[in-house]
Amino acid sequence: MGAGKKKGPSISLVPGAIGDAFETLTKLVTSPLGKALPIKAASRERIARSPGIEHVQGVDEAPTPKSIPIQCIDYGVTEYKVSHFDTVEELIAHPRPDWAVTRWMNIEGLNAYVINELRKKFDFHTLAAEDALNTPQRPKLEPYENHTAIIAHMVRMNDGSLSSEQVSFIVMKDILITFQEKQGDCWDPVRNRIQKSTSRFRRHSIWYLVYALLDAVIDNVFPILEQYGDALNALEEQAMNDPKPIIQQSIYVIKRELYALRRSIWPMRELTSKLSFDDTSPADKKVRTYMRDVHDHALQIIDLIESSREMTNSLQDFYISIVSNRMNEVMKALTIMASLFMPITFLAGLYGMNFEFIPELSWPYSYPTFLGVCVLCTISLLWYFKRNGWIGK
Repeated sequence: MGAGKKKGPSISLVPGAIGDAFETLTKLVTSPLGKALPIKAASRERIARSPGIEHVQGVDEAPTPKSIPIQCIDYGVTEYKVSHFDTVEELIAHPRPDWAVTRWMNIEGLNAYVINELRKKFDFHTLAAEDALNTPQRPKLEPYENHTAIIAHMVRMNDGSLSSEQVSFIVMKDILITFQEKQGDCWDPVRNRIQKSTSRFRRHSIWYLVYALLDAVIDNVFPILEQYGDALNALEEQAMNDPKPIIQQSIYVIKRELYALRRSIWPMRELTSKLSFDDTSPADKKVRTYMRDVHDHALQIIDLIESSREMTNSLQDFYISIVSNRMNEVMKALTIMASLFMPITFLAGLYGMNFEFIPELSWPYSYPTFLGVCVLCTISLLWYFKRNGWIGK
């Protein structure tokens, strides 16, 4: 009975924002998750998608020239040359000098067409190309038949804010291809070292270059942690002198950024450990010794991050205690003032009643006596508070 009856529009019994919150909670309880929290279109496209980069949207659309900066460095025992290209086709067509022992190609920006063209040219795995394109990936080491893929996170400080980008390494016998998520990096010192004819780059394999780049990525975190340490010390001093609500907000921002930094660096420990100590490491034995230094730096950074996080927690508790103490001092002052005026208020209320027969009203010395009693009560209370240590400390 009444099965075909249409339901009318639902009416919220609770007005305003509370009604909206109540309706949202009702949806979460009574509706499927997909209706209450719809999945984004970009996330939906990744579900059960064909693996590899060949089917990615835009893989056949070449970017405009100069939109993706491309740099190629060739070096050998005695020679060094750096070249810049506007398109990936120019890079692929660029002949490799006979004296060049190692070639490093760095692409600043992720583009499906560029990555796929390099994949077809140098025959690295389509899953490695897909990992380089899709961000963010967890830092990892993926060995393939004729090459190795490495995913790392490069953390930098830009205009006072922390930024992290994915950096992908495709390591072959004598060729290294790096894909950066954004333009700009921390590898200029490495480029300067390669130019020197006496540098170890000229005498070691391609894995020494990989070591140097990973070492730069890890070591770049040390000055960032120093900035956080200076900021926390400044906040601690400011909290002691003038605790303002902005201090607590700054602490929360630093705490959140330290958590993001820890999430980026923590997997690097596992990555460097595999390259340094694993028997299946693709790095040659001479370079593994240097890789152990990178692993040690990664452990140091993780310890420093944990120390900084503990410092933020301590600073947060310190700020709350300072604010609470100041609030207690204010309440203490207000309580003392109220206590001082309490007997005076009682006397004023007693003699302010509209009764006709109050003996003291007709006495000529009643007014100065009243003032003297008020002063005496105030002095007595001050002496009592001082004696018990409630004021003056």
